[in-house]
Amino acid sequence: MRVNNSGNLSVEYFISYFQLVMNTQTMKAHEAKELIFKRFFNYDPLLRGKTTYSNFEKSYLAFTQ
Repeated sequence: MRVNNSGNLSVEYFISYFQLVMNTQTMKAHEAKELIFKRFFNYDPLLRGKTTYSNFEKSYLAFTQ
């Protein structure tokens, strides 16, 4: 999935991406979190901005509750 650096990614975007990764890769939420963190942020939470990273964390919490 191609991502532009021009805007903040929403919680809904990450929830959809979590679902996609978990379904296609047959992963649990914590495994998907690691994969997405590597792909989107290259292990740097500030790479795409604080808001996008915060939305990523919020979307992960949606799967753990």
